[in-house]
Amino acid sequence: MTLTQAIKSSPYHFFFLVVENFLDISLPEIPNFTSVSKKKLTYKNSGKLLADKNIQKNIKSFANPVIVPFKPSAKIEKICQKNHWLLAAPSAKNNRLLEDKIKFYQQCQKAKLPLIDSLILPFNQKNFSKAQQAYGSNLVIQSHFGWAGNSTYNFDNYTSAKKHIPKNMLVKFSPYIQGFSVLNNCCQTKKGLLQSPPALQFTGIPTLTSNPFATVGRQWPSLLHKSQLRQIKKITQNFSKKILQPLNYLGFFGLDFLVTPQKIYLLECNPRLTASFAFYTYMEQKAGLTPLFYHHLAQFIPLDYEFNLKKEQSRFDNPNLIGSQITKRNPSGTISQKIEDFKIITNKVQTINEEHLKKFK
Repeated sequence: MTLTQAIKSSPYHFFFLVVENFLDISLPEIPNFTSVSKKKLTYKNSGKLLADKNIQKNIKSFANPVIVPFKPSAKIEKICQKNHWLLAAPSAKNNRLLEDKIKFYQQCQKAKLPLIDSLILPFNQKNFSKAQQAYGSNLVIQSHFGWAGNSTYNFDNYTSAKKHIPKNMLVKFSPYIQGFSVLNNCCQTKKGLLQSPPALQFTGIPTLTSNPFATVGRQWPSLLHKSQLRQIKKITQNFSKKILQPLNYLGFFGLDFLVTPQKIYLLECNPRLTASFAFYTYMEQKAGLTPLFYHHLAQFIPLDYEFNLKKEQSRFDNPNLIGSQITKRNPSGTISQKIEDFKIITNKVQTINEEHLKKFK
């Protein structure tokens, strides 16, 4: 029995918590999969959504519910434990640990993964000057947590920086390095690591965002050379072996990388479903592959299905995984418009063909 058949014929009913429409997924081939949301939702908190009495009443009307959040949290774990519901997500503890940009850096530094050299210090004028002495005037500064680039800053003087960053907050100082970013979607399974081919990431395009560090889209293929693809694959394997496996991490995750002519750096981890997971699932289905998302679900429920690790790992080299997403963000960083297509939209990094940009309002 294939994994898709096993999920479809299982006694479980999956409830995907949706607090942002752009992150929803449609799976008509899985009739026992339901997206859960509310009309006129005024918050973006999956724990608060799951705590809603009417939503809980609906979930309880089904046998063997499995809760599927976009991002895990302690509140979701508590609600699931109280109701004896299965939860298809990495632990909130692991999510918090790996999403923390400073702790992530410290862990990966110990594991000797390729990182941009950084200083972790309280933010003040003395340490700002110290970082400039080490890395030059142009600095990238990050705090513990953030999304869509909202906690990443680029400054060359302390006067401007202090307007945005609280004094003595612990931050990571890094040099600004020219390059472009790529990402991959992955799933850590009980039997081994599965990883997608990298996607070229579009960041800070002015017509789509006011934040130079905000992600505004991605494209498969990534336009990387074969040697660069091998490096991405190896870094991801080492991250799995040295970071995830000791934590007993299971399920979906994504990694971001900075590519320069000289080196590829590991930037950060998204220890959850990624912003591209739904569209990437559609790409996998179009290419005749079992989606990583299905493998994610299978890590948290008892299922009997055929699994060939080498066959599933071969998706990294699959030439039929082609597609692109472009998103427009409003000043707060949230997505206001998204366009997806199963086609290549550029043959140059950090550039989207004008014909595609014209589609945005």
